[in-house]
Amino acid sequence: MKTKVIVCSNSAIDYLDYPKSIDIFRSKIHFGSEAYDDFVDLSAIDFYNRLEKEPNNIPKTSYVSPGHMLETFENLLKEGYENAFVITIAKPLSGLHDAIKLLSQETKLNVYVYNSKTLAYPEAYMALVAEEMFNKGKSVDDVTKKLDFIRDHNKMYFAVDTLLYLVKNGRLSKLQGTLGSLLSIKPVLTLDKEGNVETLEKIRTTKKAVNRIVELYFNDTKDKNVITFISHAHNDLTKELIISKVKEKFPNREVISSYLTPVVGAHAGPKAIAIGYIEL
Repeated sequence: MKTKVIVCSNSAIDYLDYPKSIDIFRSKIHFGSEAYDDFVDLSAIDFYNRLEKEPNNIPKTSYVSPGHMLETFENLLKEGYENAFVITIAKPLSGLHDAIKLLSQETKLNVYVYNSKTLAYPEAYMALVAEEMFNKGKSVDDVTKKLDFIRDHNKMYFAVDTLLYLVKNGRLSKLQGTLGSLLSIKPVLTLDKEGNVETLEKIRTTKKAVNRIVELYFNDTKDKNVITFISHAHNDLTKELIISKVKEKFPNREVISSYLTPVVGAHAGPKAIAIGYIEL
């Protein structure tokens, strides 16, 4: 049975070398009345440069329109596909998963919606693995089991330079945000098992927060075989610093580096950076 893999642009798969047979549901970034399709109309570098120039112009985001999703499903039917396997950003971070579930009732295509419970590189990696497995003739059940393992064996730690964007976009309570601004706190964040943003520690300087996320990564992975990744909001200096720290401790580890795509950066803010791993 022909199966089309689709992943949402929150995965930042656009910034990787990926098979173009994978489709992408692109979220939109809104600056006031201006709307841009993620990556296609607004790249990460252009987006973060704009945030630096217009710090008071807080962008909003929305997921791909139901009309576009339905049109995609109908076109896949015409192309001879029986299945669509759609990998989405964690449910607590977007209504996309449930919107696709609802839409799937309006098409004859078999639509399987997979909640990645994450975003950025681990979500992109799931899409890459799913595509490879379907190309080898594996079933939806086989792919789901493999993705479940990845989902249960990955972790990422974020250091954000400002709480402003998380608060303004409703991903952190206003009380936490106000206190953080007053105390100049640079929190260390992670995603919990369901994909909620969780504050692990409150640290006073960006440098210490970055050191702490690297330390947490080292603590988790010292005895493990892992894929290591960095996702960042156009923060090349800190990215290179983290890579050097990883290489110093684990010279043979490859570090995959990618951007936080604009629809994620709209929440994390400029200079945000994450280090994470996927267990093999």
